[in-house]
Amino acid sequence: MTRRRLIGSAFATGLAGCRDAPPPALVGERVNPWLDARGHRLREPLRERPDPDRAVDVLIVGAGVAGLSCAWSLARRGFGGSVEIVDLGEEIGGTATFGQSGGLPYPWGAHYLTLPSPETIHVTEMLADLGVVTGFEGNKPIFHLRMLCAAPEERLFQAGRFVHGLWPTDLARAADDAQLAAFEQACREWTLRAGADGRPAFAIPLAASSLDPEIRALAAIPFSAWLDGQGLDSPLLRQYVDYCCRDDYGADSAAVSAWAGLHYFASRRPDPGDARDLGTHVLTWPEGNGWLVRRLREKIPWAPRLGRVLRALEPGGRAWIEHEGRVSGVQARHVVLAGPGFVAARLLDLPRRVEHAPWLVAQVHVSRLPRSNGVVAAWDTVIHGAPGLGYVNNAHQSLGPPGAAVLTYYRPVSSRQQLADTSWEAHARAILDELRPAHADIDEVTTRLDTWAWGHGTAIPAVGTHALDSEGRPALDALAAPAGAIHFAHADLSGVSLFEEASFHGLRAAAEILA
Repeated sequence: MTRRRLIGSAFATGLAGCRDAPPPALVGERVNPWLDARGHRLREPLRERPDPDRAVDVLIVGAGVAGLSCAWSLARRGFGGSVEIVDLGEEIGGTATFGQSGGLPYPWGAHYLTLPSPETIHVTEMLADLGVVTGFEGNKPIFHLRMLCAAPEERLFQAGRFVHGLWPTDLARAADDAQLAAFEQACREWTLRAGADGRPAFAIPLAASSLDPEIRALAAIPFSAWLDGQGLDSPLLRQYVDYCCRDDYGADSAAVSAWAGLHYFASRRPDPGDARDLGTHVLTWPEGNGWLVRRLREKIPWAPRLGRVLRALEPGGRAWIEHEGRVSGVQARHVVLAGPGFVAARLLDLPRRVEHAPWLVAQVHVSRLPRSNGVVAAWDTVIHGAPGLGYVNNAHQSLGPPGAAVLTYYRPVSSRQQLADTSWEAHARAILDELRPAHADIDEVTTRLDTWAWGHGTAIPAVGTHALDSEGRPALDALAAPAGAIHFAHADLSGVSLFEEASFHGLRAAAEILA
C-alpha cells in the first residue's frame, strides 16, 4: 500500500469559489506554454516534404525514458552506427523531466522508482550501471543508501493532524479497519499467486505476467466491480483504493480494470531469497526520476537535439522534422518512435488503444517547511479529502538542516480543455486553498508557485486494455510489432506509465535493431 493515495473530487470542485487573482505578493507562471502548441503541430498536415538532407542508421524520436533507454542499450552493446535523437521538449526526460532552484533540483513529473522485483532484471542491470546499485551480495543488489527514501516516507493529514502512513486512523471505525485488513490479505494472496502457465499473476514488466485466461478475465470488469464482489464497501477503503488508482493511472477504480487495479497492489513481488528489510521500498532523488534520465544521458555518446517536432513519418524510415519553423528530411535505416501511442496513431494511421489522463503539477517554493500538527515532515504528504494527490518535498533526501524547499504538488484532472483554459492565478489560488487547512502558514512561507500542464500525463488502463486476443496473447502486443523500418518504444505499449515499462520497451527496440 504505497505512494500517494487520492481521496478527492473532480478538478472543478477544487476550483469552486476561487478568486481569479493571485495570492498577495505571490509570483509564478505556467512554465510550459509552448508544449501544447508545439505538440499540436502534428494535427496540421505537412504540405511540403523536402528531400532528405542527411542519412542516419538510427533515428530515435523522443528523449524520455524509453528513447534514452534505447540509446543507452545501443551504446552499452557497442553499436557503431550513426544515431540521431530528437525531442520536442526543451529538456530531456519527457514526463520525468525536472527543474532546479536554490541549489536543489525538483521533479516536474515522475519522482520515484520502487525497488526492482525478481522479474525486473533489466532495471537492476540499469541501476547497477547508473550507480544506484553499488554491488551485490550473492544475487541481492546493494542499493546506494542516500537513494533509498529516508524516513518518514509518507504522512496523511486527517482529523486536524498528520499521522504516519496513508490510512486515516482517527477517522476509521473497527469495520473500516477490518475491511482494510481483508483487502491487504487479498492483495498478499494475489502477489504470491501464479497462473496455470507458471507465471506470476501480476509482474513488472507486464510482459512477465501470467496469460492465464482466468486471471486475465479481470481485465474485462472495472476494479470497483471486483471490490463490490468482495464485499469491500467501506467508504474509507474505497476512497483509499480510488486514491491508489489515480496516483498511477489518473483515474479512479470505476474507470480502470480490475486487472490493472490489482496489478498496482500485487505486481511488486518480494524476492523469496531476500529477507532484508531496507526500511523502504522506494528509491528517490530530489529531482525524482530526472536523476535517472540525467545519468542515462551521461552514458550516451549522442547528444539529443531538442525543440524538434516529428511532422511526418513513412514506414521506409523517411522522416520530416520541424525546428524553428524549418522542416528538414532525414532517411533512417531504423526509426525508434519513442513517443506516446496517440503520436504513433496520428503519424502512421494506427489504432489507438490507450487513453491518457491530464495532470496539473505545481512547484510551491517555500522559505521553510510549513508548520504541521502531528508528524512534522515526510517525503510524501497527503491531505485527506483534498482533490489533489498531495506533494513531495525535494529537500527530504538532502538530510540537511531545515531551510528553503520546493514542494511538488500533483493533481490528475478530468478535462484537458479545463486544464488549458484555467488561468495560472486560479490554479495558484486553488492549490494554496487546498494546502491551508494542513498548513496554516502556507501563505507566509510560499515565495513562488509555478505550474505545468501535462495534457497526456499518464496512461489509463481502462476495462479491456489488458485483455487477451483470440490467440491468447495480450492485445497490446500487436502495437509493439515493428512496422517496416519503424520500431515502437513507450510505456503506453504496456498500458501503464511506469519507468520499468518505458525502459523495457526501449531496450526491446534496441534489441530489434541490433538483431
